[in-house]
Amino acid sequence: MYDRGCGTIGQAKLPFPIAYNFLSQEYQNKLSYKEYVHLFSGIGHTSLIKLCQFPDRKRGIRFFYEIETIEGAEGKKAEYFGYSYGFISLLKEQEGFRISEMNRIEEDFLCAPYHGWNHDGEAVVDVKYGHWCHLIEHIYPTIRNEYIKSIYFHGKDEADYCIIFAHLTNGTDIEIAQFRKAGNEEWKQVYMKPEEDCAGE
Repeated sequence: MYDRGCGTIGQAKLPFPIAYNFLSQEYQNKLSYKEYVHLFSGIGHTSLIKLCQFPDRKRGIRFFYEIETIEGAEGKKAEYFGYSYGFISLLKEQEGFRISEMNRIEEDFLCAPYHGWNHDGEAVVDVKYGHWCHLIEHIYPTIRNEYIKSIYFHGKDEADYCIIFAHLTNGTDIEIAQFRKAGNEEWKQVYMKPEEDCAGE
């Protein structure tokens, strides 16, 4: 925490070796324990505030998460709250499930949200799948369940689509999954990239 100190917070460094052992062997080969601990430099406390499991295309186990951290700043005599989100993938090893992949993206509170359509799930669906891909016939009312937002639309290809977003603390909606249902078929997860497939049209 740079020059700031107010005694031991929580259990100090005790959780680090325990948490490191939840990484898969392959992940540990890429990230040493020393490097892992260094990732938390300047962070005095971490709180998990959102965790949601959702499927991935490989039928693996994947989670969306959001955390709140108390962070120090060099030359400051006070700490600040920071918010980050990301995705965690699990795989099964001999000892049980382990984290095989994890990323962390810091949230922007100065320029997001409300500074652009790409912060709002409904606008994202309208722009990307409507204006860019010309796929939308009509959109159904949005379904919200706590911080999960599901936006359904009927496509010009006669299929139904469901785009799922997670709502962040800073007000931004992050797209986490896409599903398609044609006729009487079951919902199937798809992976569309409007930015690559349709944006230039």
